[in-house]
Amino acid sequence: MKDSKINDLSLIEPRPISQKLNYHNIFIIIGSITLILLIIYLLIMSMGLDFSNFLSYNITIHTLLMDLSYSFVRVTFISLLAWVAAIIFGAILKNNNYLRLLTNPAINLIRHISPFAWFPFAIIWFGLGEYPIAFVLLVTLFFPALLAAREIFSDIPQEYIDEATVCGANMLQLFFYVELRLTIVQLINLFRILWGLGWTAVIAVEMLGTAQGLGYILLDFRYLLFYEEMILYIAIMGIVGVLIDHGLARITVFYKN
Repeated sequence: MKDSKINDLSLIEPRPISQKLNYHNIFIIIGSITLILLIIYLLIMSMGLDFSNFLSYNITIHTLLMDLSYSFVRVTFISLLAWVAAIIFGAILKNNNYLRLLTNPAINLIRHISPFAWFPFAIIWFGLGEYPIAFVLLVTLFFPALLAAREIFSDIPQEYIDEATVCGANMLQLFFYVELRLTIVQLINLFRILWGLGWTAVIAVEMLGTAQGLGYILLDFRYLLFYEEMILYIAIMGIVGVLIDHGLARITVFYKN
């Protein structure tokens, strides 16, 4: 009797691991979407809004896409510029101890200044429009990225640097073929942080005299008491941020493998 039970159990095929992983991924996706919808629901309820008002908006799809694209391009361009500049100057500071000690207090001073504090300077120096927006975003993103990039390069094991130097690598070869390749995952993660920081700061920065973008239209909605449209824009902004961060995370996984 026991042998027959054992034989019966032996006929049971274990569930494939890939199937278990698929169920796990589906559960994570459903749970994540539910949590996002719950947050949006709580925002709506906290404002005392009626769900029926969300069926009629004072905006069009074209307006929404244009505002979204303007903000996305601004953040992506300035984030890339700050990232590349931080990588270059971070490598320079890492290799020059005297320059690092000299500039460290000034870099820390600037990076601890709020983006809002730069608004008067940006308006006086550049007027209104795209230039002050670019300036405030660049100052906000570059200096924290500079310190982070410097520390990333400083964490490279010294034996790799010594071996490449013994093999005859010059400074440029050392930078492109050793330092960048050893730190590419950390640097991409740094860009993830920069882009997210820029995406949150762009709302305030776009109040500097521009007529397009999420920040500009959200300020308009607040003045006009269009709270339903305001929550819609906030939700879309958060969803876009999640999607971009997920895409950048997939890139880091690719480089890790």
